Amino acid sequence: MEKHKNIGARITLWVNRLVALTVGALLFLLPSILEWYREFRWLSDGEKIVVMVCFYLCAVVIAVALFSVDRLLTAILAGEVFIRKNVRRIRIITVCCGIVGLICIPATIAYMPLIFLAVIMGFLCLMVSVVAGVMDAAVSIREENDLTI
Repeated sequence: MEKHKNIGARITLWVNRLVALTVGALLFLLPSILEWYREFRWLSDGEKIVVMVCFYLCAVVIAVALFSVDRLLTAILAGEVFIRKNVRRIRIITVCCGIVGLICIPATIAYMPLIFLAVIMGFLCLMVSVVAGVMDAAVSIREENDLTI
């Protein structure tokens, strides 16, 4: 039974690491991928530059978020669930989602489909913020219970 404990967290941790590797690969492959994309849809040189700048700016923020997710899941797997560090990690992820959304908004002037990414990241920012609030409340309850015992 212990073997199957936290299987979801283990799977998510490995998926997170796979996403991190993918983002790392995209740092080098993005120019050629955009050239390939131009075979299917017209993409001006200006739009290509906007997409690349947007991605490279977001990549830094994404790296911070993915690292925070990695640390969060590692702590959970170690049995450290309701701790202040995890609340801080979730709040970092919230901020990262918001920053990616904000980076994409001005880029929509040159490449309109990025508006979808901006809206999705804004929504994700709100949802993760709710999770952070719930986690913060749970940590407060745990700390209060620890003091009464």
